[in-house]
Amino acid sequence: MDSLCYSTFINLVKESYSYEIDLQTLGKELFKTLTPEKMHKQFTAQYLSPLNTRERDIPKPIRDFAMDPDLKLRAARRAACKEYCSKFIAQEISPLLADDFYYRLGVMIANDDSISPRKKRSLHELSEGDDKGEYLTEVFLYAISKRNKKGLTGLDEDTVPLLAEVDQICPLCHKNLIQVAKGKTLYLFKVARIYPERLDTMTRQQFDAIKEKPKEPDGKHNKICLCTECASAYLHDTKVETYARLLDIKRRASRRGALDTIENYDYEGKISALLKKIAEIDPEGDLISTFRMKPLDPCHKIPKSNYLLTRTIKDDNEVYFYYIRDRISMMDECVSSFRTIASLIHASFLKMKENGEYSQDEIFYGLVDWLMKKTVSPESERRAAQVIVSYFVQSCEVFDEIPE
Repeated sequence: MDSLCYSTFINLVKESYSYEIDLQTLGKELFKTLTPEKMHKQFTAQYLSPLNTRERDIPKPIRDFAMDPDLKLRAARRAACKEYCSKFIAQEISPLLADDFYYRLGVMIANDDSISPRKKRSLHELSEGDDKGEYLTEVFLYAISKRNKKGLTGLDEDTVPLLAEVDQICPLCHKNLIQVAKGKTLYLFKVARIYPERLDTMTRQQFDAIKEKPKEPDGKHNKICLCTECASAYLHDTKVETYARLLDIKRRASRRGALDTIENYDYEGKISALLKKIAEIDPEGDLISTFRMKPLDPCHKIPKSNYLLTRTIKDDNEVYFYYIRDRISMMDECVSSFRTIASLIHASFLKMKENGEYSQDEIFYGLVDWLMKKTVSPESERRAAQVIVSYFVQSCEVFDEIPE
């Protein structure tokens, strides 16, 4: 049995009408009673169709107008709604189907676990009275206050990683995308396209100025999980600012996801110990000076235009490269761990490189963040983590050689 919502109510009314009427006409006339005239032009078939099919929740402006804090306005709109329900719905329900209509509506309400017993009693009492217009008005106003979009019954394999990217929380409003209520799992999200379809010419030009439409609009790089409200708002009121924000969120989430694919192997302790050694060592001391005397082949992986990152990696390796390699060779139990992390970092680098979304700076410092997180290192050891990532750049695990 379907629960009570706008879609189930309006479809039941249509089925019981004494003559053929389309859902758009019914919905448009009902919504017009609750909203100011300037909004009526929005009630097109494209606007109403997703509401009828439970692909969209009732837009917030409609709900707000129905529950206007101005009591006089609210009463006037309710009166207009009741007039329409009395004259054009209650009167037009087919006499042959009227009993079935009110019975089915009553059963729908009675079996809806989301409706409180008190509300059920209130609606039942109205249904038993003679004023059917009053009853239908109360049911309609209550229905539009409830969730209209149909929740998912499960997750497909393509959706799971998209949910993981945002930690099952809407990145725009921070609502939980999955909830459990009364033993049932509720999937309160929609997979939205970051670069939407059907943009007008001006909006498309503004979007393209930030980032052009992807070659694969249905690809995972153009999808993000949002709560149903934010997804609907973005779809029907597409703003350039939101597009830029979603791109940035997706970019950071994808990068984090790439690094999180590195499994939790038993190397944290050894790497952490090495981090501490590097953090404590005097770069001008006798121990390091021995290793600094060895020549190091130049690393041609960063464009010369990126001076700061080039200089950072060069300086790190000139001081610490041979020291790190020597420390590893002296720690037999650490060699395999370091080989493991080297191969896994290389795999993550390739994954981010294939994405094509990340600059070398983002990859480099993203790996630093990841190493800090994996070794549970304090902020004071961030410089040491950077040195180790620089080591991996020099030892060919990160970035490709730039051709001469």
